[in-house]
Amino acid sequence: MKIRALSLLLVAASGCATYEYEEEVYLEVDGAGEIRMSGSTAAIEALHGLDAADAGSAKALFHGEGIEVLSALETERDRRKFVHVEARFAAWENLCRLPAFRGRRCILAMEEEGLALELSLPPPRSAAPEGLDPQALLALRFHVPSTIRYHNSPSDIERGNILSWERTLREHFAGRPLDVEVRFDRRTVLAATVSVMGIALALVAVSIGTALLVMVRKGRRQLRAEAISGYPSRFDHPSGG
Repeated sequence: MKIRALSLLLVAASGCATYEYEEEVYLEVDGAGEIRMSGSTAAIEALHGLDAADAGSAKALFHGEGIEVLSALETERDRRKFVHVEARFAAWENLCRLPAFRGRRCILAMEEEGLALELSLPPPRSAAPEGLDPQALLALRFHVPSTIRYHNSPSDIERGNILSWERTLREHFAGRPLDVEVRFDRRTVLAATVSVMGIALALVAVSIGTALLVMVRKGRRQLRAEAISGYPSRFDHPSGG
């Protein structure tokens, strides 16, 4: 738990330098995964309807069936308090069943060519608080486990499997929902890599085996030829008398 908390603190230290509020999801092909929520207390209070955001109240946002809270902590930046929660979910849809996320629509569906993930994040019903910088950024970030076939992110794919959706808090409180859509393969990147490596190793093994077989057969033919050429014929013996 201490290691997880330290890891989350390091991520928060780098991520919260840019974002006022951020959710980072590490998704697995079976629909399970982890979510890391980081944000200023003002942003979390406004977005999740809390009277006073701290580690305890933010942790309570993730209490529900199929959800395990891994860590919750508080940090400070520029004399402002930030809260960070890390939780594991057994199924993607479980997040939308939590009281704090119930207004969202979470879908993970099986399709012919793979999996389709959808998330609809409605804007807050209340107006933005006065103390919240309207130019501060909100971000949703997804680490997808396999090859991405389609996405509606305005940004490019990062490091092969990371997608981000960003907007200012002014845009978010203005009333426009934030919709996420991603389609990806069923097989993980690791499984696909192992499969390719396995095929490559099998081809190498077949090539080596074929070369050895050719060499052995060639050697046998050469030995047979040498044996035949060196065998004394009866016509080679001188006749007696």
